[in-house]
Amino acid sequence: MALPGTPVRRWASAGQTTHCAGIGRGNAMAAPIDRTTNRSAGTWARWLGVVAAAMLATAMVAAACSSGDDDADDGDAPAETIALASSQDEEAAFDADMGDATAPEEMMDAAEMLEMADDGMAEGPASNDSGRSALAAGVPAVPADVGRDIIYTAWVAVEAADVAAASAQANSIIEGLGGFIFSQDTRTQNRARTVLTFKVRPEQFATALDRLSNVGELVEQTVNAEDVTGIVVDIASRIATAEVSVDRLREFLSQATEVEGVAELERELSNRETDLERLRGQLRSLRDQVDLATITLSITESVEAVPDASVILRAWMAYDDDPCLGFGDLAAPLDGDVGFCFEVENDGETTLTEVMLGSNALRFNIDDMMVSDGMSLERIEPGERAVATLTEPISDGRIAGRVATRGLEIDIRLSAVPVTADGAELARLARGATLHLYVEEEDAPLGFGDALSGGWNALVSLATGIGLVVVALLVWLPIIAVALWLAWRLLRRRRTRQPSRAALIPTTEQQADDD
Repeated sequence: MALPGTPVRRWASAGQTTHCAGIGRGNAMAAPIDRTTNRSAGTWARWLGVVAAAMLATAMVAAACSSGDDDADDGDAPAETIALASSQDEEAAFDADMGDATAPEEMMDAAEMLEMADDGMAEGPASNDSGRSALAAGVPAVPADVGRDIIYTAWVAVEAADVAAASAQANSIIEGLGGFIFSQDTRTQNRARTVLTFKVRPEQFATALDRLSNVGELVEQTVNAEDVTGIVVDIASRIATAEVSVDRLREFLSQATEVEGVAELERELSNRETDLERLRGQLRSLRDQVDLATITLSITESVEAVPDASVILRAWMAYDDDPCLGFGDLAAPLDGDVGFCFEVENDGETTLTEVMLGSNALRFNIDDMMVSDGMSLERIEPGERAVATLTEPISDGRIAGRVATRGLEIDIRLSAVPVTADGAELARLARGATLHLYVEEEDAPLGFGDALSGGWNALVSLATGIGLVVVALLVWLPIIAVALWLAWRLLRRRRTRQPSRAALIPTTEQQADDD
């Protein structure tokens, strides 16, 4: 890029090539074409020096190609490099010579400086040596057995009877492995629970997982490994490029003199420094995650499984028969005995004790009941049952002092205490059943009231029948009247059209006259 106010230099290339034959046919750098009209003698002297330097560089390139003719491919790059270096040296010499005559106001403006900074960002990563050195400085160390940047995370859920003791054991395990606790969240309502987050070295990750899984009963475990090598390399490369750009902008800012240019450079430098710090923060975060694996441990208070406790109550009643073959509804006479049968079955997983039976309607006592042989209401094991019977007399339509002639609902109540295998008592169980008893009354002679009631009922029935007949006639009466009227008219017409039989039969005298 030329400085403002300097003459424009144009160079004519004469078939420059990397092969020795091409170099022999043409010059690597032709003489400059000077389009300016007013030059001093000193300026022409400088140009002669430049031309001499170009010719010397061409001779050196030709000598290098002739010495390296056995390997043309290996000689290409040095020739180009030397030619480029020669041109850069010439330009630098020209700029140095012209620098004394250049005024301060002829320096590059801010836009050109920013453009050169951007060019530097594009050219920065192109150098293999600088890129390797930047990556080597920015990429964090990784485990030797993997050779990659891996972020290890794990979730472990266990249950323990004592959450506090299990938490202390987990902390001791992590401290023994050189790790530390990162966070803790504890809850004591309902079932106690604590969530611990640990940080350990990646090489201790598997050992920590194995030991933490044994602080209680393992419920769930999830392990995740994320390879972020590509992300780390990309961020490190962007950091190296951003550092080159920031350094170049700082250099330009130190050389800028115009107020507007300084302001623009400072603003752009601030933006690029912000981007650089953001990239560095991302790289630090990734390094921290790679260097320390994360294990989250959830410890929940374990609840002992309570055995299932259940009981079934069945009830029947019968009159002068085995009550266990009876029914839930029974009709019995005014006097006699009614038998009741109660069956208690343990269909749970615990032993039933203190089995009690009762009824508000019968008011009986459990001591009045008879339990079948080999059975007991004091203790019923799982899968077993007990059968008890009871007999209650009916006198004048009453049972246990209650009138049953209009129907009596008999409630049966059961209560029992479940006991686990280790003798722990559980909540008392309660069940219920319902029976219905009807006592039939005997037929008695009819009294005056009964006779009066019967006669009245008969009259009501007769009046009801007559009323139904009248209603039926009223509905069909118009139709019957019309039918009778039509029949009478038809009969009358027939009589008027036919002469009487007496008029048609001749008398004896008429027959004689005819003769």
